[in-house]
Amino acid sequence: MFCKSCGNKIDDDSQFCSYCGTKQSQTNKPTLVNNEGLVQEEAKTVNVNLSFGRQTNSKSNQETNKTNTEPKYDPTYLKETDATTIGVIILVSSLLLIIFQPFKFDDIDSYNQFRAISSIGALVLRIFITVWVVNIAKRQNRETFGWGLFAFFLPSIALIIIGQQKKIFAKFEIDNSLSNEENSKILTEKAQAFLNDKKFNECIRFTEKAIEFDSNNKKASDLLVKARLQIPVNEISNKHTQVVYRETKDKQILKIVSKNYQTIGASVFINEAIAPDGEYYYLNDNRKLIVKDGKIEQMTN
Repeated sequence: MFCKSCGNKIDDDSQFCSYCGTKQSQTNKPTLVNNEGLVQEEAKTVNVNLSFGRQTNSKSNQETNKTNTEPKYDPTYLKETDATTIGVIILVSSLLLIIFQPFKFDDIDSYNQFRAISSIGALVLRIFITVWVVNIAKRQNRETFGWGLFAFFLPSIALIIIGQQKKIFAKFEIDNSLSNEENSKILTEKAQAFLNDKKFNECIRFTEKAIEFDSNNKKASDLLVKARLQIPVNEISNKHTQVVYRETKDKQILKIVSKNYQTIGASVFINEAIAPDGEYYYLNDNRKLIVKDGKIEQMTN
């Protein structure tokens, strides 16, 4: 018979489901009626419906898991701790000036003159910090107007906070009403814009997604190569592991993965496959790599 709760098949004499633990009623047990077979047909119907429900839930879970696996933050982005440091210095200095009041004035005129000069200086500093914070927000793909207002009214606090923020990945906007080729074209156009803005990691993400939708998208493939070649060193797992892309004179793209910036012994790949043994010459460069067993054995100038 089948469990009345989860639909799994269990022994006919089971009082409790061995899968979900639900107590079973006598109505779940099969009745041996052979003349018309009505009970057997009904049992099949219930089983099919329950199985369909489980398949639907499984599909829904797969879609949810696929959505959840899409990373939100760029792991290669280094926090702009210099902004946080400057923000802390400005905040502490301001508090010390308020507490100790080191400046003394002989008359009201000197006091007013000091106030005028300090007000102008504070305004200039606010504008400078606002521009700085807005530029950081752009690099982090965050909303710039709100951060600009925040920085103008609370400059030191804004610097401290935004310096500790992570970079948000730009979201893929997929239109399900369009074909894969059309979505691929839209993603490629956005990748081109990222390349123009020198946002190479974002360009790589969007071109890879475009190729995923349309493997014949040559423009996306070309953009992917250009973006990778623009990144001299890109952290891929931790700060001690680097990957470098280099183009050879015979138009091959080498992916070189090294530890602690050590060239000798670094792994070499071509199209994600281990590079064959041999000599490789850099394009527009006199350097030569000698690769053996997928690793750099020697590099000469």
